[in-house]
Order: sequence, then structure tokens, then C-alpha cells
Amino acid sequence: MVIVGFVFSIVSVIDDASASTAGNSNTYKTPGIMMKFCQNPAMAWNECDERYEGYTWTDRVNVLIYAPGWNEDSDKIDYIGNGGNGGEITVTTREASSKMVAFAETGTDTGLFMGVVKLTGQMSKVVHDSNGIQVKPMGMNMDNYSDGADCTPMQIMMNMCVMGITNSAHDWAVKLKTNQQDGGVTVSWEANEDITVVQSATWNWRLGEISFDKEVFTTDELVTFTLHDADLWNHHAIFYKYFVNVWSDSDSAGIQVPVMFEPNHSHVATLESDAVDIQLSEPASSSLTKYTPDGAYKAYLWWQPGGVIGIDKDYSINLMVHDGLTDVHQTKLSYGMEIWLNGELLETRSDRFASDGHAVESVYFEERGTAKIILTNIFDTDSKITYSFQVAPEAIIKEVVGKHAAFKDSNLPDSWKDRQHGHYIDVLNGQFSITMDDSSKSTNALRVNEGDTIYVEYIDMTLPAPYAHNKEIEIKANTFVFVK
Repeated sequence: MVIVGFVFSIVSVIDDASASTAGNSNTYKTPGIMMKFCQNPAMAWNECDERYEGYTWTDRVNVLIYAPGWNEDSDKIDYIGNGGNGGEITVTTREASSKMVAFAETGTDTGLFMGVVKLTGQMSKVVHDSNGIQVKPMGMNMDNYSDGADCTPMQIMMNMCVMGITNSAHDWAVKLKTNQQDGGVTVSWEANEDITVVQSATWNWRLGEISFDKEVFTTDELVTFTLHDADLWNHHAIFYKYFVNVWSDSDSAGIQVPVMFEPNHSHVATLESDAVDIQLSEPASSSLTKYTPDGAYKAYLWWQPGGVIGIDKDYSINLMVHDGLTDVHQTKLSYGMEIWLNGELLETRSDRFASDGHAVESVYFEERGTAKIILTNIFDTDSKITYSFQVAPEAIIKEVVGKHAAFKDSNLPDSWKDRQHGHYIDVLNGQFSITMDDSSKSTNALRVNEGDTIYVEYIDMTLPAPYAHNKEIEIKANTFVFVK
């Protein structure tokens, strides 16, 4: 059973002098500012797996703000919010709020800023209590921007600490407690007196799910099962072992079997599972796609923000090159670029290089007309690719810019689909041995006889509405065992 919450999602850019709507798009004469909530630790706009519902009360929300006009210094990483450019960034849940929030630019001269909101639950609530393992959320209302060198514990708890720029941007997080069962989180940035951007998402408890991986097992194999309950995550670096009860018709006392979340990423945004090999391979639906004349390479070009390119606005041109035959993403990309408008060569860029194969180039057009971007010297060859597009009098910004599907979903295990969260995958796998003698206590194997039914039981202590928040229920599954 899956419990789905309602979504409240707003993107608001206020500019009374120049904002108008055109169909499903917004048209701005001033530089557009956009915000996304991402379920993954994205450091690039096109890498964001957007999510505005389905968070848990101890989850993390990765936030991106595209604001090229606040890229003050092209040679350093800029900041917005507390101690940075623009006005305050305010993060709120229904239970807490913080204005001591600063977002860091994802790199020099990107104009893209990121921050992390960590929902911490309430410390009084027990989410698991079995086999001597009791787990509670952190349940605090504070931020951890400071490295602690200039702060007393009381100052940290009272949000009186001065921000210290010493850690990874993924660790400069605002921590807010959340109430029980369901709620929401909102991030608001007042860029200046005329422009405010707001985004919201919801979270909720959900009913746990547990099942054996097969309907029938034999006595010569491990019995395996899977538990899903994202509410167990207590928002900490430790991946706790949670224990579930397992018993059979012949062994009513049974044994307790540990399960544990799968980690989703490290702080450098790489998956930690040895079983998964993520390759950049799938193009964006909005890309301009062309092959080199000899078919050796296939290049994808797209821009952020999306929509129709307009005059007097900064754009980030994204470029990836894949193998022409296999469509596999190529790293260590070298290339050159020519930028043309109405038959006039505006700029030539030589000896460009992108180690990870994802290149980003900034462009700006002062006049309308027909633009061309010509890629040259691709991987130090004579190959050229020409892309043509129109530059409009005004930028027409897509209100929601589609994700570039560079990380191919099909390379993820099927069991991970739609179960990815900020730090973990909501897949808790368990396994145990079975025996036909009386040694189950000493070997931690479940005693069975021919044709026994085996049961697994999980006590769900975080129930969604309309259940009472202080109740718990038993969730069970069963399978059968035969002698082989």
C-alpha cells in the first residue's frame, strides 16, 4: 500500500514592469530566476531529479536556484542569502523556520546556487524498537553553517552562530524539525525588492511494505525478503540495522533478522553500490542533436534556462558528445566554438576542455535574428557541427525546465525505481538460513519442517493519516519451504 500526499508547488517571479504570460510559459524581460527541488544531490541544473512530494519527515531536499544576475564575481564562488548577495533566504516547515540560510554557487561563474534542507522529525518519536535497537529522529531546529570554531553549543542550538564557509556545499544545510504524519517545507528567496522566488514540497509517513522474494523456498537456499519503509530513516550518517521477526510453523519463537537501507550517494554525488554502474548515455528531449559528417560522434546541445532564447539575457549552453555508434557518453571532451548572429561572427573560443564530458558555455545576444553555434575540433579532429536557432525579442522561459536524462534510468536496478531519496534507497533487504534440526538458537537459522509456512513481521511505528500518530501495526508476509 502506497500513501501519496498532495503537492503544493509554486514558482513565482515578480516583475510588475515586464512580466507577462504566453500560453503555459512566462515571458520576462529581466533575467529569469528559477528554483528546483531535487531528490538527488544535483550540482547542475540539468542533473536535477525534481521531486515535490513523497519526501519523509527526516528526508533531505536539495535546492537549486538559477540566478545568473547574482553571479557577482566570475573568478570565485558567490553566495546568496545570509552573508551573500540578494535578500534573505527563508526556509520553513509548519513547525519551524530559519533565515540563517546561505546558498553557494555550484562553481565559479555558473550563476547556479545550491543548498540543502534537512528535515529532522521530532526526537520524542520512536521509529523503531526491536532487539535492543531503538531509533529516534534528530528532532532539532538549527542550522550547521558554522564549522563550530567560534560557537558554543548553546549558540549553535539558538541559531546564533556565524556562518563559516569551510565545508562541502552539501553540508551547509538548514535543519528543521517536522511534525508527525504529514507536512510541508517551503524555500523563499527575496532576490531584491521586485523579485521573489518560492518553491514548496510535501512530505508524509507511509505504510510499510514487506514481502518475500519468492513464493516457495527450498531447504538448501537462503530465504530472502524485502522491506520498504522510508520513514525509518533517521537522517544520520549511520545506516542503522533494523531487526524484523521471522518464525515458522515449527519454530514459533523464531529469530530476528537485520535489514539496512541502501546508500544512495556519497558527498561527491556518486552511488556507493558496487552493483550499479551509472553511465551518461541518454539525451535530453529538448536537445538539439546532430552527428558529425563521418558519423563518429553524436553531439547534444541544449540551454538553460529552457524555452526560446531572447535578447539581453544570459544563457548556459550545455554540450555533451556521445559515440556515434553506441551512443555512450564520452569524457575528456576537447572542442572549439564559434558563435554567429545574422551572418556575423561574434566570438571564437578555442582549446576548450571538459574532463567529465559535460561542457557549459555562457552566451548573450544583444539583437534578435538567426544565431549559429558551430562546434569545431571535436576531440582534436577536423569535425564540425552547426546548430541554428532563432533569437527572439524577449526570452520565453519555460516555467518547468525538463531534466536532461543523462543518467540513464535503465541502468538502475528495478527495485530502486521511484524509491530514491537524498541519502538512501528505500530498499531494506533481508536474508536468513533455515535448518531442520534444533540448532536454530546457536546458528541463528530458522528451524523448519517439510511444507512449513515461514512468516516475517515488521512493526510499523510511523503510520499515515487517518491512523493515530501514536499507534503501530504489524505488517506480515509469508512463504513456504520444501525439502530438496
